[in-house]
Amino acid sequence: MCEKTIPELFFENVDRFSERVALMSKRGGVWEKKSYRKVGNIVRKLSLMLNAWGVRKGDHVAIISENREEWVITDMAIISIGAVNVPIYPTLSEEQIRFILEDAKPRILFLSGEELYGKIEKIGYRFEEVVAFEQFQTDGVVFFQDLIKDADRINEDSLATFTSLMKEVSPDDLVCINYTSGTTGKPKGVMLTHRNFVFDILNSTKIVKIVPEDRFLSFLPLSHVLERMGGYYTPFLCGASIAFAESLEKIVENMKEVSPTILVSVPRLFEKIYSGVLTNIESASRLKKKIFHWSVRAGKLRIKKEVGGAKLNALERFKLSVADKLVFSKLREFTGGKLERFISGGAPLSKEIAEFFWAAGMKIYEGYGLTETAPVLTLNGPGRVRLGSVGKAIPGTEIKIARDGEILVKGGQVMKGYYKNEEATREVIDGEGFFHTGDIGYLDEEGFLFITDRKKNIIVTAGGKNVAPQPVEDAIKQSPYIAEAILVGDGRKFISALIVLDRENIRGWALENGVEMEPYERFVRDERLVEFISKEIERRTERFSNFERVKKFRILPRDLTMEENELTPSLKVRRRVVLEHFADVVDEMYRE
Repeated sequence: MCEKTIPELFFENVDRFSERVALMSKRGGVWEKKSYRKVGNIVRKLSLMLNAWGVRKGDHVAIISENREEWVITDMAIISIGAVNVPIYPTLSEEQIRFILEDAKPRILFLSGEELYGKIEKIGYRFEEVVAFEQFQTDGVVFFQDLIKDADRINEDSLATFTSLMKEVSPDDLVCINYTSGTTGKPKGVMLTHRNFVFDILNSTKIVKIVPEDRFLSFLPLSHVLERMGGYYTPFLCGASIAFAESLEKIVENMKEVSPTILVSVPRLFEKIYSGVLTNIESASRLKKKIFHWSVRAGKLRIKKEVGGAKLNALERFKLSVADKLVFSKLREFTGGKLERFISGGAPLSKEIAEFFWAAGMKIYEGYGLTETAPVLTLNGPGRVRLGSVGKAIPGTEIKIARDGEILVKGGQVMKGYYKNEEATREVIDGEGFFHTGDIGYLDEEGFLFITDRKKNIIVTAGGKNVAPQPVEDAIKQSPYIAEAILVGDGRKFISALIVLDRENIRGWALENGVEMEPYERFVRDERLVEFISKEIERRTERFSNFERVKKFRILPRDLTMEENELTPSLKVRRRVVLEHFADVVDEMYRE
């Protein structure tokens, strides 16, 4: 087992790959590059500044920013002196950010710019220092560029101080406290150590090899453990380079510009590309449609060969080469021409979409993990792929299935625990050291893991966002006109809801507004009622983050009943039963 920390391994690569490109960012229409030597010098300078401010081993420092090279440099500086990063999604609501700040109590804050500074000011939490990555007019803020001036001119005494501080950090020290919503919606701080991340990286890269010539395109939030481990720590510990996408909307454009060889993503990107391809084909000529669909059928021979291990005959090889020339080579050029591997995680990937990309010669290796496991537990990889599964356990990881079907795991990547919450920690890590994932699944005869259900009700959208439904549902039900709200959105693009009205209270509104309630099936579709309920939902859920809010809803044409097994004897909603009974209603919302 490796007994080194993330900064130790990073600075070994600073020496080994001194002039190789580490980071790429687009500024003023030009991609600027920073070498490993340059990044290493900036990290040292920033670490020494934090130390001068009195930040010591174990102290908490928060970052709230979108993806950018300053995020990465700041994180490495924090953990190089043994301090702990508290990453915060910039899209969180003020209430959610306040909870994290008051729970973790960070001393220093790094943020991107003026807009987020205004948000933090409203919260009222006081930091010893606030550092902004972008300059703007204000008092009391230190600017990042001022801190790292003359980073190359660190003297020998300062270098010795930095090295001494870094050597005091041990593998069991915390890297970060990542806050994640539980079933109650109250965030829990997941404590992850250097050992957790290093174990996960070294064993994951035994499955999917990473070489210094690889180039990653980073666009998932660095506050998310998947991107931090897969799109930042992994390339840095393997000597590869990272290019930062300008935005989600410009990913395709940026792919063409930087030609990444590997991309860590959630299924939403694959869905977007796949949907775009199909939309273009629908408007194409009949001949082009025929060529496309023939090519897809021919391309699936590649799955037969590369996933199934079969040998293709001469005719099959010819068909595949023609399909590549006519269709798939153009799609690969669309992503920069060098993209060899996709890593998909964070949410379930449609088998249909996976097969399409494999047919096109673009390999998607799906994996599985959680924030609490740093995050990778299982991974498909070259020579060990089963589409529809999330792969086999990475080396050093033990998986077993409990009697109720829950997936239990043990390995060096399992978190230290929940911050200041021993009770919650004991609930998920048993006496044998197994972490209870809350997911239901099974292992096939070859050890491939398949996820079949979620034991808990946490919703994971197609974009990889975790949404605890109960707080949102409870807020909606505060409306006197709404009896029940059932959130939907697992594996979907957005959150929607099934609504059951409080018939007595809504009757008064109907009389007042001259809306006939009978027949009820027609009443629930009345545009005036739908608009009224929409405003009720919006008003009750303003405090939630955008990704937690309801984008669409349907008012159910009848009440839920115990007779239909939709309610328990204590009148709790049986969510799974309701979703089965109203599956057509749910599908209609997402078809539109």
